[in-house]
Amino acid sequence: MNVWKYLLAASLGNMIAGPLGAIAFTAGAFFLGKKNNFRNPGAAFNKQQGIYALGLVVLCAKLAKADGRVTKDEIAKFKKIFRIPNENMREVGAIWNEAAQSSAGFEPYAEQLSATFRRSPQMLEQIILGLFEIGYADHDLSNPELRYIKKVSQIFGIDQQTFNRLRNSRPEFNKEDPFKVLGAKKSQSTSEIKKIYRNLARKNHPDSLRSSGITDPSLIKKAKENFQNINDAYQQILKMRGES
Repeated sequence: MNVWKYLLAASLGNMIAGPLGAIAFTAGAFFLGKKNNFRNPGAAFNKQQGIYALGLVVLCAKLAKADGRVTKDEIAKFKKIFRIPNENMREVGAIWNEAAQSSAGFEPYAEQLSATFRRSPQMLEQIILGLFEIGYADHDLSNPELRYIKKVSQIFGIDQQTFNRLRNSRPEFNKEDPFKVLGAKKSQSTSEIKKIYRNLARKNHPDSLRSSGITDPSLIKKAKENFQNINDAYQQILKMRGES
């Protein structure tokens, strides 16, 4: 199911609680009219996916506002990364616009995501990866943006080593410095790096996302891309060492 389709409908139907449900309620009431304009998604709605998608929109919108301005590149990057269908742009745009009014007050939304997915850290890491992609959309991650992402990662319980790895997990590092993608050191033995790779591959496998209740094709595809980046980095290291 397309996760974006029922965001506002679910929130206006009180299917999502907390600050994420509240911001969607406000956005829906202001931009899209009254509650009875929506169909109740009922049993077809996956609450985990709803919270995840709402969190992505809100945190990405507030990141775009972190340096005081929201650029067209950042908005275009968000649409591209998460493959928002044209028919759902209105709903997603309503939530984005509501969240992007200010970068302040992002903590409660991050805390709700952290509480919801505390047993699925790979899902929280996917959000940090998305935030980095939005931040680098204009090819320059500003200091306010970096501080924002760092604070979100701290709320998520992500340690410094993992934070650094996520920051360096952009595809271009596969060839430039694949060790950064894995969070490994060049001085480590191949067997040590293999252990790191296996742990990352197991944690970031798309099946782990599915087992956490996420089935939306766009989110699964993003997880597959991250998983492939990890594999590519490991293969690049083996090739550099003549062990491929």
